[in-house]
Amino acid sequence: MLAILSLAGCAERELWPAERLDSTTAVNVTIMAEPWIYSRDAPMLAANARDYLNLGVVETNRAGTRAYWLGIIAWSTIDRSVLAGPAASGPPTKARLIWPAAKLELMPASNGRSAPGLTEPVFVNPQAKFTEAWYPLSTAQVGQLGEGAPVTVALIDEKGQLTTYEAWQVRAAAMSEFLKATGMR
Repeated sequence: MLAILSLAGCAERELWPAERLDSTTAVNVTIMAEPWIYSRDAPMLAANARDYLNLGVVETNRAGTRAYWLGIIAWSTIDRSVLAGPAASGPPTKARLIWPAAKLELMPASNGRSAPGLTEPVFVNPQAKFTEAWYPLSTAQVGQLGEGAPVTVALIDEKGQLTTYEAWQVRAAAMSEFLKATGMR
């Protein structure tokens, strides 16, 4: 029984959020241990071709003023540089998070990663090719995310076109541990 409890404790510590001080902006940041990953298959290009979204929550603390942010980082296993047609678009203008009984629409901060006070990318390998958008969250919206990960995420471009992603690798414990670390649970 002790061995099982010990292993369960290790699993939780593995998902404990990272806490750091951004040396450039002097913002204290608490970062969800791992992002929720959503995917969208692109079978017309290749059997295992997918576009991905990494979603993660960050708490910032600027001299005692706390704020919450949802980072949505888009990346792909598809090399679109060899494809004919227009290049992939920039960051989305709006995100729609969808649960079976609810949805949440968010508008991104206009100044991207600098809005939460981040100078380095989070939730993605910095060397990877990606686009990102940062969305301010209220404490009620953070609580909604704490109730469970969205089933789907739709990105809405400036023309109103939706690109929908389905949950792919989502561990609820990452958000649960984030809420504990930030005192929200």
